[in-house]
Parts: sequence; C-alpha cells; structure tokens
Amino acid sequence: MKRFLKLLFLVLLALPAIALLDANRHDVIIYLDPFAGRALEGTQITVPLFVVIGVAIMVGVICGGVATYLEQGRYRRAARRARAEAVSLQAQVARLSGSRPGDTRKIL
Repeated sequence: MKRFLKLLFLVLLALPAIALLDANRHDVIIYLDPFAGRALEGTQITVPLFVVIGVAIMVGVICGGVATYLEQGRYRRAARRARAEAVSLQAQVARLSGSRPGDTRKIL
C-alpha cells in the first residue's frame, strides 16, 4: 500500500511537470558569459525552453538527494554503531550461556 501511494504521489507530481515541459517548446537564448552582455558574438546557445526547465528540475532533484544523503549521515552512523553493539552483545551472551553465536534458542 505504501509503495502504491508513493507511486501515485510521484505520478501526480510528474503530470504537471510534463504538461509544463510540453507547453514551452519555443527557443530561448542562454548566455554562458555573464560579462559579455547581449552581444551576438558572446558565448551563447539556443535551446528549447522545455530543455532548460527539464535540466533545472533534474539538477534540483539531484541537489535535494545529495543534501538529504549528507544530512542523514549521522543516523546511518548511529545505526552502524548500534548494529555492531548488538552483534557484540549477542556474542557475549552466547559466550556466557555456552551456546554458539547466532543460535536462536531461548537463554532463559
């Protein structure tokens, strides 16, 4: 159910973006040299507006993903520490009870 809702949300988010890209097909000039002004001999490219909008959306998604990944680093580090501690404690319990590590028998 969670997977379906996630997919539904993504589709509902993608539909207006696709409609926006489809409605903006005229060419725009992108000046790559901010100091040249509007001189025709400056570094510039002419591309359809939907390409500019699509690239901006993709860059935004990538930057958001990188920022989220970096922000959640402390939680991944805490999970690794907790996992290592759990394995260590399981080994210690197994050693004290005389059973093998990973044995699923109840200790009590």
